Amino acid sequence: MGGVATITKDLENEIRRYLFGQLPEADEERLELRLLSDPAFVEEFDTVVDEVTDQFVRDELEAGERKGFEKSYLTTAEGQQKVRFTSELLERAASERGAPVVKPIPHPGFFERLGAFWQVQSLRLAAIGAAVTMIAGGGYLALRPAMNYAPLALSVSTASRGEGPVAGKVKLESGVPGVEVSLAIPEQAKGAKDYRVKLVSGDGTLHDLQIEKRDDQTVTVRIPASLLSRGQYAIQISRLNPDGTDTRIPGNYYFNIE
Repeated sequence: MGGVATITKDLENEIRRYLFGQLPEADEERLELRLLSDPAFVEEFDTVVDEVTDQFVRDELEAGERKGFEKSYLTTAEGQQKVRFTSELLERAASERGAPVVKPIPHPGFFERLGAFWQVQSLRLAAIGAAVTMIAGGGYLALRPAMNYAPLALSVSTASRGEGPVAGKVKLESGVPGVEVSLAIPEQAKGAKDYRVKLVSGDGTLHDLQIEKRDDQTVTVRIPASLLSRGQYAIQISRLNPDGTDTRIPGNYYFNIE
């Protein structure tokens, strides 16, 4: 595939570093927020994704890029689907030309392990949601207000933008002190010593949120109404390591204030 002609080389390199998991956290957050609000940038992003996916399937990436791509973008359902689709297209084209068939060359069992993981995770999250209350609209749980906070329950979206579970929606009535959000912990992130939670507003502003309670399945935080206005928000979780450092959990929890 040829190079990307519609964007600058610097921006193309930044997107590639994002796909390889090489961007600093602040730059990663800024890029993800731009994907939520800039349709033209989404098209440019998808163009680079297509090129990198093609290079991955053809085994043209450097070892470090390949490893980063597998650990970052290919941990998403969107990434796995795109690699399979690209592989099928190349196999079909090679078959029609009578050329050797091109197949992706991940580590043995890579896709099988990822597919099994996401299938189990989806089933567990669905079971948790059904046990707590009925799902209203998708992507969030509408409960009766507890302690006057508007309740919201969310699952993580590991897509490149808010393409996974539908973003939760909540309407803040007058006098409501804020939103109480229950965040389902992804299977691979459970068992941490503790967690750190941040609210990301539409302009990229970050706010640390205090954890009100947590158990093996969820982390619950309260967001004051003073931090919220109409628009889209994202919540990010990091797990705290025994040595005091923290590791960002892939994906975001998306919701809208109406």
